[in-house]
Amino acid sequence: MKRKDFLIILVLLFIFVIAWIAGNIYHSIATSTISNTTNQDISPISPAFDTKTVDKLRQRQKVNPVFELSNTAPTPTPFPLEILSPPESSEEARLILP
Repeated sequence: MKRKDFLIILVLLFIFVIAWIAGNIYHSIATSTISNTTNQDISPISPAFDTKTVDKLRQRQKVNPVFELSNTAPTPTPFPLEILSPPESSEEARLILP
């Protein structure tokens, strides 16, 4: 009797696990988290390239950048024209000073 009960429990557990896995697979297929723009971005590109443009790019003149500056003058630092100081006899000066 105990073997028969154990076998029934194992069969039901096996069916439950198979149903759970199938449900998860269906849920993953039915609900996609990829947006339309991402789906368009990851779609394969056509293998036909414009060979004329590639040839024009190969014929471009190569430019080597120069990273050293020559004969440059430093930028002058601007100084304020008028120096402001707080008035001595106003109430604001008394609030600021101890």
